[in-house]
Amino acid sequence: MIFLDILLSMNVFAQQVGEDTGLLIGEDTGLPNMDCVLEPSEIVDVGSAVAGVLETVNVDRSDFVGKGTVLAKLESDVEDSTVSLTRARADINSAIEVREVNAAFGERTEKRNQALVRNSTISEQLMDQVETDTQIAKHQVQQEKEKKFIAELEYRRAKASLHRRTMTSPISGVVIERFKSVGEYVEDEPVMRIAQLDPLHVELIVPMSHWGQIKSGMRAEVQIEIPGQDKHNATVIRVDQVADAASGTFGVQLVIPNPDYKIPSSVRCNLAFISTENDVDAISQLEKTEYSLGLKMDDLSMSSETAETGLIKVVQMEYIQSGPKTAFVND
Repeated sequence: MIFLDILLSMNVFAQQVGEDTGLLIGEDTGLPNMDCVLEPSEIVDVGSAVAGVLETVNVDRSDFVGKGTVLAKLESDVEDSTVSLTRARADINSAIEVREVNAAFGERTEKRNQALVRNSTISEQLMDQVETDTQIAKHQVQQEKEKKFIAELEYRRAKASLHRRTMTSPISGVVIERFKSVGEYVEDEPVMRIAQLDPLHVELIVPMSHWGQIKSGMRAEVQIEIPGQDKHNATVIRVDQVADAASGTFGVQLVIPNPDYKIPSSVRCNLAFISTENDVDAISQLEKTEYSLGLKMDDLSMSSETAETGLIKVVQMEYIQSGPKTAFVND
């Protein structure tokens, strides 16, 4: 009885695995081979944030670039000069030092005159004038510090303006097209186009008759229509929820790692979904659960000899989407 309970628990778990992965265990997926296209995972048209004339272009078609690589620069003589000017202003401290010396002199004068006021040597009007001058000198020191802070902000803005005239790559990939050359004016048009080849995306158009059979996380084998190319494993990452009424199809996107850039892109391919007979992850989960449920001869309440010659023997354990099913026979 314990043995039967454990087997039934295994069936329930296997059904849950099938529901979670969206795949069938022990059966073919029922999906035919399909035509597909391998595309870059991202294509970016790199342009300039400001208008200007191209001064340098550092890369050309088919060059590999990393994220942050400097691709091109606009003429920036005026901006360079502005950065130098604002940096010089931000570094000037003489105005602050003059005001600090004046404020210190005012404080010393105020202390000396306080004794003279007590002895009625000077008038209160003169003392009030000295105190006022001292306060003004202190505020002038603060005013010069604020001017220096504003000069530092202007220096940062000048550097940011200069940086906007430099075009860098937002992704790691390969340059697939260059639209502009040195000396050309750039405004709203892109300068070059970059494609990210790691990972690659597999674009698949599926008839609506297979709606619901493909889910995120499913795996497939992709064969590129080029002689000598090996098969590659792909994983479903997106299934369109809006179908195309005119063609009666919906889109599916898979991903293929391509760290060494050996897999070409923008090529036709053929795709076959992998059944869970080959799904190592699903089988691994079942094996782990087998042990967690105690499905071992040593853990059962019967001896191994009784288990081997018992009246009940499992001859098949088949999992289908409609529910678990276990067949038993009597010796």
